[in-house]
Amino acid sequence: MTKFAPIFSVLTFLLSVTGAGVSQAADNGLPKYAAEPCCQLCPEAQKTSAEVGLKEGSAGWLFAATERASNAEPLTTPERAFLLKLLVQELAQKGTTVMLVMPPSRTLMYADHQLSKGTAAETTKEYLQTLRFFRQAGFLVPAYERLQPTVSGSAEPFFFKRDIHWTSSGAKQTAQLAAADIRKLALFEQQPEQRFETTAQGVLKISGLLNNQSQALCGGQRYPLEFTPHFVTKAVDVATTTSVDDIWLIGSSQSVENRFNFNGFLQQSLSRKVSNYTPDDGNSSVGWAKLLASEAFQTKPPKLILWELPYEHRKLSASLLRQMIALVNNGCESYPTLEQKAQVFQGNKLNDVIFGANLLKTHPSQLIFDLKLSDPSIEQLLLTVWYSDGGKSDFQIRKNSQLADSGRFSFVLGNVEMKQPRFFVSLDLALPSAARGKTTINASVCHFPDNLLQTAGR
Repeated sequence: MTKFAPIFSVLTFLLSVTGAGVSQAADNGLPKYAAEPCCQLCPEAQKTSAEVGLKEGSAGWLFAATERASNAEPLTTPERAFLLKLLVQELAQKGTTVMLVMPPSRTLMYADHQLSKGTAAETTKEYLQTLRFFRQAGFLVPAYERLQPTVSGSAEPFFFKRDIHWTSSGAKQTAQLAAADIRKLALFEQQPEQRFETTAQGVLKISGLLNNQSQALCGGQRYPLEFTPHFVTKAVDVATTTSVDDIWLIGSSQSVENRFNFNGFLQQSLSRKVSNYTPDDGNSSVGWAKLLASEAFQTKPPKLILWELPYEHRKLSASLLRQMIALVNNGCESYPTLEQKAQVFQGNKLNDVIFGANLLKTHPSQLIFDLKLSDPSIEQLLLTVWYSDGGKSDFQIRKNSQLADSGRFSFVLGNVEMKQPRFFVSLDLALPSAARGKTTINASVCHFPDNLLQTAGR
């Protein structure tokens, strides 16, 4: 594959000089050229055993290889279902509703561009099952299956051909669909009206994640760059009443401010202010932790949070959900404390971090743990929970170093499965590597109100 200028289309042919230079045609002395096809994925990039496997589609499309076997965990596990329901209920207690923003994947929306056919029906079934799973957990979920690969009057696709992100057209179409459902909510009329105007300001140049992977695997050979209009949305008048900050957005790199203008399209479609809490790097896990721990959320939570979650990230980790649930009410800062204990340890293990008679009276699913370590560099805890019947459960909690309260781990145990009643006895803690010197740990345990667990389906 010959290198070429990015302005050329994928389907064009590049002209390369044959031989050592330009050969002269025998009849008229003019240069003679040979056409060489552009953009064929090299065999190395198509090996699914590679670090990143790619699949070539028609018309210049690239797709990521099928999910690896290590990611074959089913979506609808009892633990994930319980944790999602509990998260929704915790937020509802603070007056906050959550709307999921999850369009179909590129693989599903552009199945006709894939050279290997036959999986579209199964992929569609799995996608619809995912939307249903989140609805059953209590999320508001519009009918995203109605989104189209292209819209009337626009040649721009919903997704880029060689990147995982949506285009400006995809962002706008999704915003309009979500806004239509938001307008039906009672909370919508409670928000002050405000007019917004969207204008095109140049274009965004997209190299493309899949394109970059192709370049790395194919010795520098790559496909052309892609472009999408860069839209900017601004308020054209002030809100009709006192400023209200009741609709928030948190999402992935697709929702980052000043990129694809998803937040701007939402505001224009709603004629309502939408505050974007998506981190600049698009890491929504960190974004959620910062948002929930923020003074803004703890003192005046929004009426609605839109969670833009790509379909590829649907299998949320139990570690993330356990921490999100605990942080909704700021760990044990808002609930009655059952036990507290402070200890100093050295090395990488501490047994009996906390235990007590009060904990034997409470169902394990009701417990919230709030651990504060003096060493902010600790980002992972390996935990063992011991129960009254002699059984135990092991799990890990990861913390991102970007968070301001590094060293604090707030989490719940989740849906503790048991054949017969059993209760929490003690918690052991281990670190992947030894702590730096002596580490102080302050541990608190509190519990949810009974009605929360009943609603979540314990």
